[in-house]
This record gives sequence, structure tokens and C-alpha cells, in this order.
Amino acid sequence: MSTTPTAPGPAPAPTGGKQRPAYGEWAVTAGLLAIGIITLADGLGQSTSKSASGVGAGFMPTVVGVLLIALSLALGVQVARGRRGEADAGEGDVDVRRTRWVPFAVCVAAALIFIAGVDTLGYVIVSTVAFWLTAWAFEARNHLRSAAIAVVLSLAVYLIFTRALGITLAAGVLEGVL
Repeated sequence: MSTTPTAPGPAPAPTGGKQRPAYGEWAVTAGLLAIGIITLADGLGQSTSKSASGVGAGFMPTVVGVLLIALSLALGVQVARGRRGEADAGEGDVDVRRTRWVPFAVCVAAALIFIAGVDTLGYVIVSTVAFWLTAWAFEARNHLRSAAIAVVLSLAVYLIFTRALGITLAAGVLEGVL
């Protein structure tokens, strides 16, 4: 028995023929646009290259920022036209028709904690906290194991970057210990 593929279109309305509000889709679109604008501004704010190629530190952030802005605009057009995300077979019993705001907020908080605390507390501490919070938001069952993995990964990344690659990451309050 073969199935005929159908053209992508709006997700079926959950009940009564009314389409659900697109709050989650608009939040993703706005977040993607904000990240694109910040990335573009950072790329344009880099000092100009003195190399013969003219490609400097701001080239890739500028390219990525422009692409993110274009992607967010394309996504916004699709959401405005009524096209919603549909569940894939691999998502199993996840209800994609409603946004889970608490895990989303926890992940945003983890990113903000990382941004705000990396210089003062140091990379290892804030990345451990951010990893653990993200694991918690995605319903990791064993919190102690998540914390142990967070510490090991944070230390490994810190040591690889600082010792093996010679790239300085903030040590923060662990200055002199690491």
C-alpha cells in the first residue's frame, strides 16, 4: 500500500475548526530575530581587518546575523499565513499544539545567567549551572547525574580551550584554582 505525499499546509486545528493561537511560533520568530540583530550588531561592531583578504573577526558574525534575520522574516511570513509546526512521527506523544512556557523560561534564564555571570563567576561555574538548568527543563530524571555531567563537561571544555588551544576563558572566582 503506498501513500501519496501531501503538500505542506497549516496544521489541523485541534478542536471545533478554530485554529489555535500561534504564540509559540511568534515567540520563536521574535527570538530568532533578536538573536540575528544582536549577532549582526556584534559583527558590524568588530574592528576592521588589516589582512590582505579583508576578512576580519566581524565577517562571520555579520553573515550569520543577516541569515538569522532573513530566516526569522521568512518564518514570520509563514506563521502569518497560518502555517504551523506539525508533530513528526519521532516526537511520539509530545503535544506540540501548546507551548510549554516553564521549560522555555528556564532555558532563557539559563542563557541569561551564563551571559550575566561568566565574567564574575567564571566559565566553569556558570556553564555548569546553565547545563543543569537546561537538563532540568528537558525533564532529566536524575538530577545528581545531570550535575555531575555538567561539572565534567564544563571542566573539560575549559581545560581544552585554555590549555590545549590557548584560548582564554574566564576563570572568575576559580582564578588560581584552575
